[in-house]
Amino acid sequence: MRTLALVVVGLVALPAAADPTVADVRHTPASPKPDDGVTVTARVTAASKVTLRLQAIAPGRYVRKSDPEYEKGWIDLPMHDDGKDGDEKAGDGVFTAGVPKTYQQHRWLIRYRVVATPDAGKAVVAPPATDPSPNFAWWCYSGLPAWTGSREPGKAKAVTYSADFLGTLQPLHLIAKADDVAKSQWDGKFHKQRQEGTLVYRGVVYDHIRYSNRGQGSAHIAGKNKWALKFNDTQKLPFVDHDGVPFPAAVDSLDLNPGGSTPYLPVLRGITGLDEVMSMRAYRLAGVPAPPVTWIQWRVVTDADEVNAKDQFAGDLWGVYVAVGEFDPQLMADAKLPDGLTVSMQSGVKHTPKGMTDADKVWEKFIGTVRSNPKEEWWRENLDLPAYHGFHAMNRLLGNVDLRPDGNHGYYRNPNGKWSPIPWDNDMMFVPRHHQPGYIDAVACLNHKAIAVEFRNRAREILDLFASDNTPTGGQVGQLVADLGSALTPKGHEVDWPRLDEARWNQSPRNNQRGSYFVNPAQGDHFGGRWTRKLDTADFPGFQKYLVDFCTDSRAKKTYAPNDGDPKGYGWGYLMTESKDDKIPGRAKAERPKADAFRFEASEFESKAGHKAAALEWRVGRVGQRGWYELADHWKAEVTDGRAVDIPAAVFKEKGEYRVRARWRDATGRCGHWSEPVTVTVR
Repeated sequence: MRTLALVVVGLVALPAAADPTVADVRHTPASPKPDDGVTVTARVTAASKVTLRLQAIAPGRYVRKSDPEYEKGWIDLPMHDDGKDGDEKAGDGVFTAGVPKTYQQHRWLIRYRVVATPDAGKAVVAPPATDPSPNFAWWCYSGLPAWTGSREPGKAKAVTYSADFLGTLQPLHLIAKADDVAKSQWDGKFHKQRQEGTLVYRGVVYDHIRYSNRGQGSAHIAGKNKWALKFNDTQKLPFVDHDGVPFPAAVDSLDLNPGGSTPYLPVLRGITGLDEVMSMRAYRLAGVPAPPVTWIQWRVVTDADEVNAKDQFAGDLWGVYVAVGEFDPQLMADAKLPDGLTVSMQSGVKHTPKGMTDADKVWEKFIGTVRSNPKEEWWRENLDLPAYHGFHAMNRLLGNVDLRPDGNHGYYRNPNGKWSPIPWDNDMMFVPRHHQPGYIDAVACLNHKAIAVEFRNRAREILDLFASDNTPTGGQVGQLVADLGSALTPKGHEVDWPRLDEARWNQSPRNNQRGSYFVNPAQGDHFGGRWTRKLDTADFPGFQKYLVDFCTDSRAKKTYAPNDGDPKGYGWGYLMTESKDDKIPGRAKAERPKADAFRFEASEFESKAGHKAAALEWRVGRVGQRGWYELADHWKAEVTDGRAVDIPAAVFKEKGEYRVRARWRDATGRCGHWSEPVTVTVR
């Protein structure tokens, strides 16, 4: 029995040694400055030796992951778990290494890995070599330096933009090879070919991203061109706008637009992307799914010098760019939309919802039917008509003349089966001439009388609620332009971002259209004919006024006509023309009988066409605060019996101003104009 027992014991296999694990790798401080000591920690098991492996990249000497040098030049530092030299507690499984202060130099990229080696077996490296970014990293940065430049070097006085001023617009840094950047931006042989680089945003390193140029025919025309940034799936970027408001979801790509209006016809050069940002915000206010947009300060690290005292066009600063989010349902509204299919007219399917395996067929069936003159019932079942009406109305108001059936827009398909148009490529806006058709295939829905009536209702509503108040605090287009423009003209500074962008690019050797900033007057020549753009003042405020005047009834003589070439009130006049209907109900008059109550009454229904009343609609819009715009729905209701409404007090709970309006709807579905507002002020 003893012998048998010995034999049995001898046959029992000893448990295999566990492989090492590495988790919770981190460095502190997260964004070190020069001469900071950095501590790296990692939770490690089953290792007899733990090593921190470092690679230091000097500015101007970038190393791509695909370079042979990437696996060279790594330095090993021991990590320990003995409760000494910065390690918090001995034997707790958290290993620590202190990185000497000498490694922390301004604009240096430090990559690192953690290697766990067992007594026997193979070492484990974190991150693994299979990771899209097979290293961790930090970037040492001491802060933005001042920059000096002239709109015309040698002729106009140079202006210094302080570090404090530069801190008013969030920077986005790309670290890359100078040759790669030059090929991507200015060499047509490398059109849309992705290059390797590292992005730094809000102190966080996004290593081994891809970037390329963007655009079709205009890709290399201007010199200050478009960029496309693609992040790794394992490290999406949580982005915020110029006001610090987070995008609704993290992004896995960003497009950067130069913000100088189309390079084909740069009549708005100097507007610094306000036309694009304002347009996308306006579409979203109108209930149209639209990608998020904002401004960033673009900085490209390719050289040892961050600022070149002898050459204002060298160094990291590339000026102001417009950052545009992707065709992702999570991003295209202030609240996340349901996961649905999105399609670009030019590049096809952009986002496929989970579980969908036939996205191309679904899309082809929809667009094919759109082009086959379907019946009204089909449009109501398959097109989000309120979204389409908002889209088409805004196209007219904003002068979106480069829009066409085969380009510069897309579609989003809600899981309920209804499609909505998506605006895109808004760099040829606010033009008072025809150019491309200015509409999309879905315009065919307006061939049906009832749908056309609904569109004209929405068009009048947008005129009333968005294009009738040009003041900077009135909650309509004037305020939207003022609110957005303030990001580029920060208070307390004598300089502004449009002037900086002008100094950076107006006479740049890379600019193919030199001297094109703030030209006044400027000539446009579109397919519909020539026209003149004249600013009241040849500066950014002049462009702000140009946009507001374009969208409001600003013309002295009310001679509005499509393609008339006069920017004054052109968008307002075009939309007014398309909204006309001589059979609508008369305009209601609203009042508040008692100032201490929330009961409101409207005047009697009137119809010159002899139609009967169907309902009295009421709405409350918020104004009086930054970001409050009347067009955004705050509270709505309709009354089918009587002319009065009691609005819940909770509707007015926040401090600010509220506009209460009423309009009549008749039995044919036609709505009159909204009444003049009754203002409720809450202090």
